Amino acid sequence: MLVEYSQVQDVPNEEGRPQTTFITNTKDSSTNDALHGHHQRADNIPSVTTDSLLSISAWLGQKIGPRETIPIISREMLHPSVNALWNLIEGNCEVRSLFTQMLQQIPNAPLYDKNPTGGPQFRDWTELLCAFNEQLTQGPLWLYDTPGQQGLIGFPFNALLNWSMSTPAGLLAFHRPDVNAHLREILSAYGNFLSSPASAATLNSSATGWLSPLALDALVSTAYLPTTTNTNSPNPESRTDTGDDPRPQFHNLFVSNSCHPTYGFSSWDAFFTRRFRPGIRPIASPSNDGVIVNACESTPLALEHGVKLHDVFWVKGQPYSLVTILGALHPKEEESDDDSKSDMKRAEQREKKEKEKEKELEQAMRFEGGTIYQGFLGALSYHRWHAPVAGVVEKVRKIQGTYFAGCPGLASREDLPDGEERKLDPSAPDQSQRYLCQVGTRALVYIRARDKRLGTVVFVAVGMAEVSSCEVTVTEGDVVEKGEEIGMFHYGGSTHCLIFEPRVRLKFTDAVEEVDVKRRGHNLPVNGYLAEVVSG
Repeated sequence: MLVEYSQVQDVPNEEGRPQTTFITNTKDSSTNDALHGHHQRADNIPSVTTDSLLSISAWLGQKIGPRETIPIISREMLHPSVNALWNLIEGNCEVRSLFTQMLQQIPNAPLYDKNPTGGPQFRDWTELLCAFNEQLTQGPLWLYDTPGQQGLIGFPFNALLNWSMSTPAGLLAFHRPDVNAHLREILSAYGNFLSSPASAATLNSSATGWLSPLALDALVSTAYLPTTTNTNSPNPESRTDTGDDPRPQFHNLFVSNSCHPTYGFSSWDAFFTRRFRPGIRPIASPSNDGVIVNACESTPLALEHGVKLHDVFWVKGQPYSLVTILGALHPKEEESDDDSKSDMKRAEQREKKEKEKEKELEQAMRFEGGTIYQGFLGALSYHRWHAPVAGVVEKVRKIQGTYFAGCPGLASREDLPDGEERKLDPSAPDQSQRYLCQVGTRALVYIRARDKRLGTVVFVAVGMAEVSSCEVTVTEGDVVEKGEEIGMFHYGGSTHCLIFEPRVRLKFTDAVEEVDVKRRGHNLPVNGYLAEVVSG
């Protein structure tokens, strides 16, 4: 018997992190045992059927063209990373229950008969994993005709999982460390493909190619809009207003070769991490260290003052919790226990962890009561990061987290009032971005600003869904100038934060001061004017 997860309960654990649990409805004691940590091998293992293969083949045919034959997928043909996730689902009764029910809990309504991009909505986890396997060797296609396709452009895995993310069972599944460890391996394999020459096949001028006239026009529009809307910079020379200049072409904005079939990009990832040409994004007030520049080409999402050290970030409003964002209570992965070590060694390791936690907590306390600014990067945006201030890199840290988890406070519920329609996020996890700052895979870069009034500024890069790599290109002790490149996202959309100490008083650009998360505006240009110190 499968467990029925019917109601979300949000309970913080001892570290202030969300302990998401579900009320279960089952009379099967063996299943209850499995839920309490006793892993069992399921007796009734679902198999890949001919219908499953037909459905997957039809979907892929719609995406990449007709196929003459239908591939017969056997377990031996699955990529090792997909096979490992299959083994986890197959051998762990709780995980199998979650993956089965997260697909079954998707509403039976016309809207949910297909995924948001128009592809099939799989209702069986074996079909889902076969689709994963096929996607590992297919680059993202340019599909931009509908709002669903526009919201998930460049996110094929996200599209496959989109509706299931916000279901009660999906919420629990995508917060599990074991599931995320396997997803990390799958996304890493996908990243390897997107960095290979084979992935450049989607860089073409066909209707589904990223160099088609419609695709290039959308990419130019995304990059060109900020140049006409850089608001309230006090220094005219730092503005990027193009006035009556003619609309540029892609190769005018980005380092590329329009005479080359792939514009000179060796892979899809090389295209995704493309650079602006020199002068396209000038640095605002380069001689004034009190002016903060935009670290990412992004749309303002949130501005919050008086941020708490601890907060209930898993509720619907998604307040920020500093200790969680900064990983102050997270043990570092490289310090995990080793059973082969002696009791004395393990005791020393535990003591070292506690000291590290104390140090991390002290650092987080420096920002209690401070300010957080958050911006969102769409898949069509420029994805390299630039230093928001000049100074010295104090610390760099990477934190492994979730990939497809949504905010528990936004999860669909079975117990809605009569007549209320269950609605899921059509571009999940977009509505959970504040929450993702606390649980998603992320990189932290602490910069001790040259302008002492700013103290230390923390840049937080948060990967979303397909973004399995937050690459930092600076190290502790590096001196960085404002606007200097410090890292990049790979493979998809993402979000980022800037965290300021409480004593710092800032005046942000109007687009940030007036941000409304319900009505997104336009991108602000990277290296453009974001804020400046008004007192210190």
